[in-house]
Amino acid sequence: MKYVIKGKTLFDGNNILNANSVLVEDGIIREVGNNIKSDDIREYKDAFIMPGMIDAHIHLTGAKSGNLIMESLIEDPNAKLLETIPWLDKLLKAGFTTVRDCGGTNAIYLRDAIRKGYLTGPDIIAAGKPLSQTFGHGEFSHTIPIKWNEDRGMSQICDGVDECIKGARTVLRQGGDFIKIFSTGGVLSQKDRPDQEQFTIEEIKAIVNEARKSGTYVAAHAHGDQGIKNAVVSGVKTIEHATLASDKTLKLMAEYSVSLTPTLSIQELLVKYGKQLGVSAWGLQKITDVIDGIKHVLPKAKELGINILCGTDLGFETGKDIDIGKNWNELILMTKYGDMSPIDALRSATGNVNNIGIHKGRLSADYNADILVIDGNPSENISDISRINHVYLGGKEVL
Repeated sequence: MKYVIKGKTLFDGNNILNANSVLVEDGIIREVGNNIKSDDIREYKDAFIMPGMIDAHIHLTGAKSGNLIMESLIEDPNAKLLETIPWLDKLLKAGFTTVRDCGGTNAIYLRDAIRKGYLTGPDIIAAGKPLSQTFGHGEFSHTIPIKWNEDRGMSQICDGVDECIKGARTVLRQGGDFIKIFSTGGVLSQKDRPDQEQFTIEEIKAIVNEARKSGTYVAAHAHGDQGIKNAVVSGVKTIEHATLASDKTLKLMAEYSVSLTPTLSIQELLVKYGKQLGVSAWGLQKITDVIDGIKHVLPKAKELGINILCGTDLGFETGKDIDIGKNWNELILMTKYGDMSPIDALRSATGNVNNIGIHKGRLSADYNADILVIDGNPSENISDISRINHVYLGGKEVL
């Protein structure tokens, strides 16, 4: 199938183009230019045309509340997998044609079902079970038996270099596209703190080496400054959160070309609605300890030229203004808290993923025809990012 999409303004994932047409053939972008000829021209007149967006940090859990421990223990994991399926349509309608799931087994099954054509949904890049040390962020509860965390897919527990090597190999064997680790404590885990470092440098280096040998990389959950440093010098490719990073550590990230996913959506959500959504008391307390940090970190990261990715860290439905299917809120929050222009925010959700080896997010020849048609101009008014009229996924119109 061959056709042309034509609009008023084209954003290619990096810049606004002096062009108005995109030629698509067999699900691939073949050409971008002005007034390209075709027997099938899909003209959207005053529309803003841009690449499909990427949520670089999400959790496809199927959860319905912020009490993730209780849901994971009392509900059948197979039921949670099925309850995640409606999220796929919501994500597409929100303009997200690719998502990077940063921890959980559902994503592997959903990814494979989509690629085999059993389901329609965004392309999923899946970490599988994240790696955690004993008494780490991967144990949402530090009082239930450790084995329950592993059996329910919350994490793969490993301690010491040998166990970390085996843990990395295990999650890759299970189908992980990359490896996710916890190099600090977190907000929604029971007894650790976000500033506490987790895993040693030797352990992280061993995990990174296993990822390298398999042609992939490691993403690190990290709030605290020392845990971020440990991950950066050990060779991780992306830091998730980084709320407590010092300027010195951010400079180190820039030096090592490590990307940042600030995950503003989950932080804003927990502050505004955490108690209503059943988030634990310790989670509510700890979010107050880190929420203000990112308001300094993100502008500094931008100043230093760190590659910034759009990732929401959403993992449960809320029924609120921040929710699955409203993932574009992350871009709005970036302009609100991160001293980022609308174009900066759009880049974070599109072309910037190429810097971590994901061939997505571009209106350019030889890229998949994942294309959005928007009523408005989010490069001038970022709130227009919610006004999505048409979504093309691999060249097929799905909205």
